[in-house]
Amino acid sequence: MATALGLTIVKAFPYRDNTAEEFSNQYWLSGPPPSDDAGWQACLDDILVHEKTLYTARTHVVAAYGYDSNDDHAHSVWNKQYPPGTGPVGTLPVQTAETRMSGDQAAVIEWVTSRKNSRGKWVYLRKYMHDGTIDQNSTDELGGALQAAGAAYATALANGSLLGGRTLRSRKQDETIWNQWMIGWVTTRTLKRRGKRP
Repeated sequence: MATALGLTIVKAFPYRDNTAEEFSNQYWLSGPPPSDDAGWQACLDDILVHEKTLYTARTHVVAAYGYDSNDDHAHSVWNKQYPPGTGPVGTLPVQTAETRMSGDQAAVIEWVTSRKNSRGKWVYLRKYMHDGTIDQNSTDELGGALQAAGAAYATALANGSLLGGRTLRSRKQDETIWNQWMIGWVTTRTLKRRGKRP
């Protein structure tokens, strides 16, 4: 167990017969965890400035959980619950000749680190985002605005422009990020029901 800054952001959007299907992304960031509620809120807001550009206004943030330990069984030390309909919403536009993704479709953002795993493969950090856009003329390709937003998001999490110069890291350690990008093609990411968050 070690001190580490972890932040899980939970979003909801319409999916099949469920008007509020949830998906989440967990971030581990360099630097010490915030020491008070205002610090955690500022960290959340800072990530959301970039993250909410990757999904449309159908998606809204419903909760966030902050962690100060990377232990597998660590419990959150901070949480934010938004009353229904009050959380931040996505800002990605659906442009002409684009359509919204189906629920299980997703965009992938990758960061390649300077580290190799035990099998000699480069270690990647990845995030998956639902409720993006697709080019109607090439239905395997992400929408243009989403690709641009994804590139900016990937860069912001890698170059130290977050509050306090924080950068994305893995759960267990700081990382040196060599490059980052959004994959230009649509992928699938099955939505799963999950239990209560600690």
